[in-house]
Amino acid sequence: MNIASALIKQVLELQDFQTWSVTHKHYLPAEYHSLHKIIDKHCEQFHKMPTIEDLKFEIRDSGTREKLFAIEAVEVDADPEMLLQYLKNEFTQKEILNSLEDYVEHSVAFEDAQESVNHLHQIVLDIEDKVDLEDPQESMQRIDLFEPEEDLQKYISLGLNEEYDHEIQFSPRDLIMVGGRRGAGKSVICANIANNVYNSGKSAVYFTIEMDSRSILQRCCSIATGIPFARLRAKNLNLTEWEKVAAWWANRYVDGQDRLKEYREHRDFSRLHNVLKNNCELLPTQQLDVVYDAGLTLSKIRSELDKKVKQLDVGVIIVDYINQVKRSSLPSRGGQYDWTEQIEVSKALKSMAQEYEVPVFSPYQTDASGEARFAKGILDAADAAYTLETWDHEDACITLNCVKMRSASMKSFTSEVDWDSLKIGPASALTPKEREDSSHKTGEEIDDI
Repeated sequence: MNIASALIKQVLELQDFQTWSVTHKHYLPAEYHSLHKIIDKHCEQFHKMPTIEDLKFEIRDSGTREKLFAIEAVEVDADPEMLLQYLKNEFTQKEILNSLEDYVEHSVAFEDAQESVNHLHQIVLDIEDKVDLEDPQESMQRIDLFEPEEDLQKYISLGLNEEYDHEIQFSPRDLIMVGGRRGAGKSVICANIANNVYNSGKSAVYFTIEMDSRSILQRCCSIATGIPFARLRAKNLNLTEWEKVAAWWANRYVDGQDRLKEYREHRDFSRLHNVLKNNCELLPTQQLDVVYDAGLTLSKIRSELDKKVKQLDVGVIIVDYINQVKRSSLPSRGGQYDWTEQIEVSKALKSMAQEYEVPVFSPYQTDASGEARFAKGILDAADAAYTLETWDHEDACITLNCVKMRSASMKSFTSEVDWDSLKIGPASALTPKEREDSSHKTGEEIDDI
């Protein structure tokens, strides 16, 4: 029995629009593509599935009409959903074999180990783009009104503003984006969110493109301890500050507290560092996991998440930043900054949030007008988006203006910032303009008295 013929026969006979809606044309052999197009056109025009008799009147091409007569003659008594699954499996297996055959023929002889692994990840990514791997959504008959308690526990707040966090949290399937110009503080925002999630007892997986792993960890340490970043990076610390750094570093490891007690006797951080590194394991489900890759691709992100999400109890995935991520290690027609490439990256990050059930946070660059550089469409996939408004350093505050929000009210907020330690919030702050307005009002009240 031809699976494609059997599927189309059952879908038409049972008027199964739900199964047909997820039957992609490329699942079918090429000789069925014209028939698929005609059925789709009928559904779009009349908002219902055609019958075989309807198609007999609509089809003008003799070859397509003969294919329909052959389908009508097929005897089949099988569930359309099961037939679609068989067809999808067959298509996927052929795609894998064809891709591997092409890889062996053209690439395997001259690629190094890393290039080979990246190429294989790219094959997986390309096939996933063509095949629906997620389970279909629950029917309206069986769907629960409320989310399970385990899903609610995966909700996170940004941790940048206490008042804002009481009102707005993000689901484990959300893509959250923040835009800013160069040097506006996008990476500082990322480091603060990573530190907040880590402090909550979960892991943060942080993908960085421009700053290396050590720089990210130093920022997180400065934020957590309140020690000025410049002095921490230069190791220009007093005894109390060394104590804070040692405690923060030891808390990342199993048995770290025992090693911290030893440190308090010898006060040699290098010795503590070596003991932890060589003799202790990192905490199993509470880590700041930083992945530095100057040529970060979607396949690299996915391969890392496959290894780490379930193992580490990940609370947030941070990609710093979206404009620098490449869809593939292979060159694209328009280059990395082609708008179609960036929109595809944005959609892929949203899909990863849904697939891994972990919120994804990613900054994007804006131009002088505050719009997304290169591709405004990158915000289409986002569930929430903000733009950064940075003030002078002496103002000690930063504003996140909400420009998109799917599941809550579009509210902005301004938080205090300690630019020495890079700590943002959690206290709210007045912007310079609000302070000026407030002082004017106070002056007017005094004049009235």
